[in-house]
Amino acid sequence: MDPINRESRTSVRFQIRYVLALPWATDPARAVRFQRALLDEGLEFSQVNTLDQRLTLTRSQPSHLQIRLDAPGPQVVQVQVLSANPGYDLEMFARDAEAATRAYQAAWHLQQCQIIQSSALIHHLYSVHDHAFKYLWEVRLGQSPEDFRALGRRPVAGGGLRLLLPPHKQADDEEPRSIEIRAESFLAEPRKLLIETIFVWPKPRSVQAPEGFAPGPYLRQVEDFAADEVWSFFTSSRRDRDVPPEPPAP
Repeated sequence: MDPINRESRTSVRFQIRYVLALPWATDPARAVRFQRALLDEGLEFSQVNTLDQRLTLTRSQPSHLQIRLDAPGPQVVQVQVLSANPGYDLEMFARDAEAATRAYQAAWHLQQCQIIQSSALIHHLYSVHDHAFKYLWEVRLGQSPEDFRALGRRPVAGGGLRLLLPPHKQADDEEPRSIEIRAESFLAEPRKLLIETIFVWPKPRSVQAPEGFAPGPYLRQVEDFAADEVWSFFTSSRRDRDVPPEPPAP
């Protein structure tokens, strides 16, 4: 039996974020115009919350979806679209995110804008045969449970591993991106392993209406990397790497 069940993979969070070089310009009238533009794109939200330099729209059906607009700094606006415990797949989320960014462009009459930074995040949850942190510590990292004696004779309820890869590109036509990977035992269900994969694209780009912000290709890059390289990394145990190759046949 494989220690991690690949078929058990569940997507528990999708998120796309854009940082724009724009001044904050949101008032009640503009918020209403944004909701109308979203309706024109087929997106209806049951909850709207407005705070100082923050606008949040949330729906629960047919799948959870949230749009957040805020101003993290002067002359900077952040646009986030996310789905927690989504009731649909990545492609459907990408369509909703594309519709949301088109509505944003329409409501603010943005014929052209500068995206300073883009990022995408995906959370996957996997079933593990044993405690997820025990798998990470003893199988993947090849460490001994006795190591925790240095912390006192207390049980370790959970933990994880975090990796940061600086911006890089592997092909001439590929945008540089940094990667962050986090894996930890899911405290609510210790036999679940939560893996977070984040890509950040620091290179600015200019977009024009009506092309939208094109979230789909960015989200798919994260999904493909998580399903291939990240999966291979976390399922390759130290024991597997230490096994010497078989001698060639005579």
